[in-house]
Amino acid sequence: MPASKVVDFFLNTSKESKEGQVVEAPAFSLTKVMIVLAPLVTTIVTLVTDKVGKTDFSSGEVTAMIVALLALLALTSAADVLARGIATSAEKSAAGAKAAAEARTQVIPLNPTVAGQLVKDGPDEDVKIVAMSNASPPEFLVLRADDTLSWHPVSSVTL
Repeated sequence: MPASKVVDFFLNTSKESKEGQVVEAPAFSLTKVMIVLAPLVTTIVTLVTDKVGKTDFSSGEVTAMIVALLALLALTSAADVLARGIATSAEKSAAGAKAAAEARTQVIPLNPTVAGQLVKDGPDEDVKIVAMSNASPPEFLVLRADDTLSWHPVSSVTL
């Protein structure tokens, strides 16, 4: 396997790893690294133990070491999936914010502001319309009574 294919494999950027995966961010996969390193570490530990001397472990000690190794692998896998999930979420949020920003290519400020009402479930909220955009569908930038600004489709604001 050429070096670039190995790198693609561990960074989850190969064609095979992109198909059908839930976590899409090209983050480094610790799970794959641990799967490769676990047998290697086990072999090295076995050789070192053999060279150091014959050590008699009780069955409880052997069981504890096996459980500790499995716990390490489980913790690493969980941390890996969590980290890549967070990276995917951040990547999608950034793409969504960029798309929203690009949707408003023209903003027309209204001076003086125009009084309007934000249509809500229950009583409508009095707002001031401070700008409008050419987004699809068109939007008004409204100033609420608590001095917060937010974009709303024209259909949800009455003049």
